[in-house]
Amino acid sequence: MNSEVFGHQLVEQRFIEALTEGRMHHAWLLYGMKGIGKHLLAEHMAGLLMCESHSACGACHGCKMLVAGSHPDVFRAGLIEGKRDVNIEQVRQMLGFLSLSSSEGDRHVVILDDAERLNNQAANALLKGLEEPSAGSVLLMICADLERLPATIRSRCMLQQCMPLPDADVERVLERILAEDHKPDAATLALAVELADGCPGTVTCLQDKKVIDGLLLWRQLVAELGSADIGRVESWISQHITIVPHALIVRILLAPVYPLLQQQPDAAAFKAHELLHKAVHDCARWPGDVIRNSLRAAPTLLATVLALRSAIRAMA
Repeated sequence: MNSEVFGHQLVEQRFIEALTEGRMHHAWLLYGMKGIGKHLLAEHMAGLLMCESHSACGACHGCKMLVAGSHPDVFRAGLIEGKRDVNIEQVRQMLGFLSLSSSEGDRHVVILDDAERLNNQAANALLKGLEEPSAGSVLLMICADLERLPATIRSRCMLQQCMPLPDADVERVLERILAEDHKPDAATLALAVELADGCPGTVTCLQDKKVIDGLLLWRQLVAELGSADIGRVESWISQHITIVPHALIVRILLAPVYPLLQQQPDAAAFKAHELLHKAVHDCARWPGDVIRNSLRAAPTLLATVLALRSAIRAMA
């Protein structure tokens, strides 16, 4: 409970000031990229509210109940696995909870994750709740895409932007996450920080040693893609395509290519440069295309890699 909030100290400080000065807003909207720790921040904010000393001490009765997930004055909601959106029934349950009398103190707290996935009916119901908040209620909303939320909802919330973490904080977070299974070596930690790109939550899969080893080998194989051994590349794909997240495969694949894109081509090299742009674009789209079009992942990745390899060779 009394853990440091990496990278979001400014938001935490604003919340503490509002709490201690008695001007707590009834709805806080934490928005920013996925994987930067917005949910952990919301849980910490709930801990500050439920703690007897408002310090998230971890030792008082309120903190212990919160850690155990049994605090009667805290309700959590969000996208249910297998569902496309957050529905009106979930919002009604939230609002009904917020209207109840508090069991342990003078506040009721709801943590709403995936707020951008509210469907129209749910958003309209939430708007009514925001216009007529219950006494002592605090709604902590988490959103990865602010523009998908109606402006009427955004305007009734205390907006708090959460930024990607600096590398030093990413490293500290990932050291803790990866150490839950085994202490990461320097190469693993460096790879994790690189792939996280400020969003440590996107690389928690690196707790699996098979994923780590696979990505380290993949980086070695595609470091010089123009001269890569395609047989080894194809073998890697067939062995790892179901193990390693596709987004991370692409991130490593394209990292050595970006410097080539920044070169200013002369007239003779313009077509080759254009071909490289298209190949990079196709690589970046591949994970989404596999899902949207129900493509076979292994052969389509190999075809994408071969096209990228040809484009790189044309630039030479």
